[in-house]
Amino acid sequence: MLELNKIYLMDCLEGIKLLDDEIIDLIIIDPPYLVTNEKWDKVEVVNELLSKELFRIAKNNCSLYVWCGIGEKSQSLIRWFPIFSKNWYFKDLITWKKQRGIGMRKGWLYTREEIMWFVKDNKLFIWNQEFQYGNEERVIKKYIFKDEKKKEYLNRLNPFKRISNVWTDINEIGMGDGHNIHSGAIKKNSNLHFTSKPLKALERIIKLHTKENDLVFDCFMGSGSTALAAKNLNRNFIGIEIEQKYVDITNKRLQESNPN
Repeated sequence: MLELNKIYLMDCLEGIKLLDDEIIDLIIIDPPYLVTNEKWDKVEVVNELLSKELFRIAKNNCSLYVWCGIGEKSQSLIRWFPIFSKNWYFKDLITWKKQRGIGMRKGWLYTREEIMWFVKDNKLFIWNQEFQYGNEERVIKKYIFKDEKKKEYLNRLNPFKRISNVWTDINEIGMGDGHNIHSGAIKKNSNLHFTSKPLKALERIIKLHTKENDLVFDCFMGSGSTALAAKNLNRNFIGIEIEQKYVDITNKRLQESNPN
């Protein structure tokens, strides 16, 4: 069994096999899409064995979030959906609308990224309703009801709108977060991973599907954003990463988040 709140340098499947059955409360992964020139992005690692092993370590109320892409180059959504859907129950597809487009090719400006949401058991998965609301205020019309139950219903309505499956309120890394990034892409001399994801997105997922001290798992940890999000919310985590460089970066980020 791997220890909590540590990042392990190893292959993802080798690490997962060291974990006991049904111990993970939430899984968030961002596997290689095979779209960059980075060394770690050259080999397809998503397969049926990975899906089965993640299913094995997940509690019955566990959710699985898989970052992926769809487009001319990024077709990981198409490749991976049939693999995960053999074991997991598919719930939804989230589109993350980025603030800046990428690509100079002839065609539509590419401004989206996808997240597949699966659950192990569709009757048991955790959904913390108090965290399903965003910052946009809802317009509540004031009706005159004779029925007291309808009046009570209006009074109970949350003043903010529910978050939809199209996220337009989360900036990509580099827009106001202090990181060394240009045009939405991480520069070569940056201390973060080439495909780092925003903490706000990860914290949103974690708050909706876990409670404090629950265990979050990420076997493609990269520069550690999942671990940092879990730590920020008082959750435990286990991370696996195959490159020493990013293990070191993650440990540094975690240490700097709480230097004492």
